[in-house]
Order: sequence, then C-alpha cells, then structure tokens
Amino acid sequence: MTLAVFARCLGLTLLIELCFALLWGLRQRYHLLTVALVQVTTNPLVVWLTLYCHDHLFLPQAYYIVPIECAVVVVEGLIYRFALKTLQRPFVFSLGANYVSFSLGCILACFGIHL
Repeated sequence: MTLAVFARCLGLTLLIELCFALLWGLRQRYHLLTVALVQVTTNPLVVWLTLYCHDHLFLPQAYYIVPIECAVVVVEGLIYRFALKTLQRPFVFSLGANYVSFSLGCILACFGIHL
C-alpha cells in the first residue's frame, strides 16, 4: 500500500464531500475548510482500517465496512456539531456526505476503477 493510494482516496473524498457541502448550502470559507480538514483527519484512518481488515480478517466486507463507516458518521457528525454551530442537522449532513462518497466509490469499483 503506497502513499499514492491514500492520496487518491483522499483527493476523491475531498472532491465529493466538498461538492456535497456546496449542494447542502455551505458557502462560507470557514465551513468548507472545516469539511476539508475533517476529511484530511478521518479519511486516511478509514482507508487504512479498511485495507487492514481486508488483508487480515478474512470476513465479508460488510462485517467491517459497516461498523467503520458508522463510526465515521458519528465522529464527523460530532466534529461538525461543535465546529460548525450554524450547520443544521450535522449528523444528517455527515451521513449524507459519507453515503454519497461511499456510493460513488462503490460505483467506480464496479466499473473496474480502483484507487
């Protein structure tokens, strides 16, 4: 696993989740910077955990991806709740952003585009 894998995953996640934030109505530089920093903080850990579990657990992917993604939604929701006081429904925002990001990643994988 190389640094390039982490960089591609993070880059795609930043693109998707910042677009989601714009569609959600976040326009202030502080809000978008916060979304970006949250992703820079959580995405590498999620990618590492997912790859580690894939290589060492020998379980169906849903057994480790679902708990990891649920934890990410909660952690990011908490960060958004405290960092972005004006953000309405931060946990719904976190769930939506992660759902879109994860879904688009799955669609890319179905077309043979692996990061």
